[in-house]
Amino acid sequence: MTTPTRTANFSSRLDAEWEHLRTSRRALRIARRWWADQPDDPFHLVAAGIDDLETIVAATQRDSGSSNGGDEILLHLVELARTDELAGRLVVQRLLPALISRTKRYAPFHRSVDPIEVVVAAAWLAVRAYDTERRRRNVASSLLSDSIYTAFRQPYRRRSAGETVRPIGHFVTMPSVEVEPTAFEELAEVVRTARRAGVPPHDLDLVRHLVQTGSPGVVARQRSVTPRTIRNHRDRAIVNIRQALDVAA
Repeated sequence: MTTPTRTANFSSRLDAEWEHLRTSRRALRIARRWWADQPDDPFHLVAAGIDDLETIVAATQRDSGSSNGGDEILLHLVELARTDELAGRLVVQRLLPALISRTKRYAPFHRSVDPIEVVVAAAWLAVRAYDTERRRRNVASSLLSDSIYTAFRQPYRRRSAGETVRPIGHFVTMPSVEVEPTAFEELAEVVRTARRAGVPPHDLDLVRHLVQTGSPGVVARQRSVTPRTIRNHRDRAIVNIRQALDVAA
């Protein structure tokens, strides 16, 4: 059962991870290279001398100095996130306060799993799947909507589309309150649909493992492989599952 302590623990782990990462020498070296080939970008000089990753996260806000506001910087991070885990982590950090806020409405309906863990996992999927060519504006709000939809709405709507309309008299009793499925049930439905569509079991097992831990690094240690191996397998699994859901929809 999800408890306030569990939710707080997960949020605390994210905060602790960020506090370490934001001034990590290795992370800063990587981040300084992100704008090295964009000398005309107003953010180029700021990025070159950055000493705290929070500066980049703050710059993704709409009042930043970039020509297209924070959208341009955030979009660049999303593009980098296709191959760069650190860039993806910065995008998730940018979205995190709004993700937590929007997830509160689902908390009463998700007792078996922490909905924040589910929506953070969904945010990673949303970042990887984002179409940077066609969706170049309102990037943060679009990613937030994609994350909430993937985490809480999509599986429920897929099931609802197959329901048969019945007259009221068909039912002996009517529930007084409509209860949404839990996040665990929604994930299980996605996995069932993907399995029936032929997605390999090892891909589904990996996705479940990633959702449970919330960290490719943790999964890598538990499976005695490198984080890069887990990221490569995760990307393959995401492609297979998305294709399977598109066929099944």
